[in-house]
Amino acid sequence: MRVTLYQLSKYFGPVKAVDGLDLEIAEGEFMALLGPSGCGKTTTLLTIAGFYQPTAGEVRFDDRVVNDLPPRKRKIGMVFQSYALYPHMRVLDNIAFPLKVQKVPRRKWEERARKVAALLEIDDLLDRLPGQLSGGQQQRVALARALVKEPDLLLLDEPLSNLDAKLRISMRAELKRLQKDLKITTIFVTHDQIEAMTMADRIALLESGRLQQVGAPEELYNFPGNIFVAGFIGTPPMNFLEARLKGNELVGEGFRLPLPKGTHLPSTPPPLVKIGVRPEDLVIGEGDVEGEVYVVEPLGRDVLVTLKVGPTMLKALAPPELPLKAGQQVKLDLAGGRLHLFDAETGQSLLRGNDAN
Repeated sequence: MRVTLYQLSKYFGPVKAVDGLDLEIAEGEFMALLGPSGCGKTTTLLTIAGFYQPTAGEVRFDDRVVNDLPPRKRKIGMVFQSYALYPHMRVLDNIAFPLKVQKVPRRKWEERARKVAALLEIDDLLDRLPGQLSGGQQQRVALARALVKEPDLLLLDEPLSNLDAKLRISMRAELKRLQKDLKITTIFVTHDQIEAMTMADRIALLESGRLQQVGAPEELYNFPGNIFVAGFIGTPPMNFLEARLKGNELVGEGFRLPLPKGTHLPSTPPPLVKIGVRPEDLVIGEGDVEGEVYVVEPLGRDVLVTLKVGPTMLKALAPPELPLKAGQQVKLDLAGGRLHLFDAETGQSLLRGNDAN
């Protein structure tokens, strides 16, 4: 199923939860709706599901407008953050519940429930109650209940957020494999950018109800369209420094950098810009920028270093064998890394699409 959102808006009184959203999800695609709390991602999902009526705009399934179609007629499967399992029902009955509501004969609902349970490797748990299951097992039961209806569209509302870190990593891989095997169009809501980056074919990043950027994970990482996208995508987040454009140089407090080679700025670039540099691209021990080591945090494979450059604090990832201690003066190379430039007033990227970046 192809899903199209055309100028979709959902208001709650004066609050614009979703504001003029245009988005197309291809058939069989795994799309992540990503953003901070309150950005409108769950409201968008519930509007697609039919639990909310749009204030304006359209939800289309293939070429059909479904604004007035009730959820039960949309051929969707949905997994909620809380799993919403019935505590008094066996796993088998929880999985088969949607089919029972549809009055599917027992032989058929039991056959389909056992088949999907085997697919999710929980067929040995069918006689247990939800209270006898681990978090990961409950998550699989909730997913099985959504899939047993053989939906055209799978909607996932932060289904991994209640799991511990180790289980969340394994379930990310399981969900991605399952979605590719079944080829079901899937929309996945999350506030966790690592989940979105590792699982989705494309990411739609929302903020304050508006779409900031949509694209493949590597596109949002390498070519962020604005400061919000640049700061939200990536762990640790991108560093920002204010600077002025003076000829072919970027001049800020405590540093002076040449523009990266091959940079093509607009014909009338803004005088005040923000430089963005990711912690993994900032090189300690070489370069022309002076900095002071503020804090050193061992992470095992890397060391997270907080550095002071003029009035600005920067984060850098360094190899653990690099000898660093608080108060140490060091050289920094920003220009050698991949610099991003943004209009300080509008926040829009000045380099998006440049080969040099």
